[in-house]
Amino acid sequence: MAAPDLVDYCALPKTAEWRNVDLKTLRGEIIPRDRPAVLKGLVRDWPMVRASRQSDGALYEYIRSRDQNRPIRILIGKPDIKGVYFYREDMTGLNFEFAQQPFHQALAHILACKDQQDPPAIYTGATLVSETCPEVARENSLDILDKPARPRMWLGNAVTAATHYDSMHGVNCMVAGRKRFVFFPPDQLPNLYIGPLDMAPGGQPTSMVKLSAPDLDRYPRFAQALAAAETVDVEPGDAIFIPNMWWHNVESLDPVNLSVNYWWLEEPEKAEPFAALAHALMAITPLSASRREMWHRMFEHYVFQSGGDPVPYLPADRRGMLGTLSPELETHMRTQLIRSLTKPMPAQLREQILRLLWPVR
Repeated sequence: MAAPDLVDYCALPKTAEWRNVDLKTLRGEIIPRDRPAVLKGLVRDWPMVRASRQSDGALYEYIRSRDQNRPIRILIGKPDIKGVYFYREDMTGLNFEFAQQPFHQALAHILACKDQQDPPAIYTGATLVSETCPEVARENSLDILDKPARPRMWLGNAVTAATHYDSMHGVNCMVAGRKRFVFFPPDQLPNLYIGPLDMAPGGQPTSMVKLSAPDLDRYPRFAQALAAAETVDVEPGDAIFIPNMWWHNVESLDPVNLSVNYWWLEEPEKAEPFAALAHALMAITPLSASRREMWHRMFEHYVFQSGGDPVPYLPADRRGMLGTLSPELETHMRTQLIRSLTKPMPAQLREQILRLLWPVR
């Protein structure tokens, strides 16, 4: 087998950069592009960023004095994973273990390992600031968003979150250390060799290709993904806008890295699209090719509406599931979904579940 090919990050196009970003700029210029964007200096005046620039000790004291000591989940990897949270070679699981400790203790662990040549990989992500360090959320706020978004902290040493996507738009604000983002457009899905949908290092579907050493003999189409990629290194005080469904590999470049991320929904979400995909895999994928094609046409017509309005001949108030969803209609649809998902269960158990979810009044 040929040796893995190394990526020349300098040869990749650089992600576009904005300065002095406000809500008007975000809404009018950045989000409509539907591409990643660097927001230079967006949070440079955050107290937490100033503490990190002062020293590691100042950052630790800032966090420790505001941490409410609630245990959070920590991901610990042995030194031999080189900081890359990934699948085991035999695909029987993931290459790290879980632990629990307060946020400031995780930071203390990272600082204690800072000068080690081969430290363990230490990482925690999506920690709700409001539940861990609520005072941090009040003192370090983001005023460019007009949608509800709960800040979440991401802490680690020199670790890598392999290529994955997020289902919501996000702004990731760098507090300490630098991170390298490599982005792939959503249409590169077939070229990213996604691993099992039900087992992923970060919970989201993840590429099987290690960006630090992509093996193009094993994953030849990844070369096409790289041809469409872009990259950027972000520093403390910077932020980066990540559109939903854009694949991204995130590499922390320094021994101490801390960022705060804000996710939000652009449109109301009645149900999770990924759950619809899972349901389709159960309900449609096992069918014969001819039956799958029939349902393909049905989805194109009704769900994706490739030909436009699928029922222009129906009055607006007579469209049922294809019109504006009333609470009663939503309940009916959810009931049908639950009935479908519980169909293999004993009838008595199935009806008990339905009664618990929607008691008769």
